[in-house]
Amino acid sequence: MISRKSGMVPLLLCHCISMLLVSCGSGDTASDSVSTFNSGEEPGPVLRVDEKFTIENFIDAGFKLNSEFETDTVPLAENVYYGFASQRDIEIRKYATHADALSAGVESALAAIGRSPSSNAGGGIITSTGNRTSYHAYLVAGNTVLLCQIDISACENLVNRTLSASS
Repeated sequence: MISRKSGMVPLLLCHCISMLLVSCGSGDTASDSVSTFNSGEEPGPVLRVDEKFTIENFIDAGFKLNSEFETDTVPLAENVYYGFASQRDIEIRKYATHADALSAGVESALAAIGRSPSSNAGGGIITSTGNRTSYHAYLVAGNTVLLCQIDISACENLVNRTLSASS
């Protein structure tokens, strides 16, 4: 019985530390209260299934495009964009269809969020300072997969703002 409980302590401690870091991590109070981790332990949210997004939809909603990358290491992706919104790094992977985003896109996202920031393997963006951006969450919106730094709140907000930007 003691060994079973002692195995739970590190897991519980890691969870508590993660939650503490998220709650202290930014100045946004409204968005942090609804933040969700999905670091591969649960499926990412799927939003607006019937819509086809372009990078312009996200730029109009406040995405600051920094770079576009080759798609060689991201199966079935048509485009890979890196930038930020709400003071968080976001990678947007655009696919031809929602089905491609759900299959190859989710598989690729899970691989990317499982990588260490110091990993030399693909996944995450290497910044001008040589650091690798680390993603901890993802969501699927129509034909896109968004990789999100820290949690999904910035990605959810960006997708939600595409509605008002198109009005």
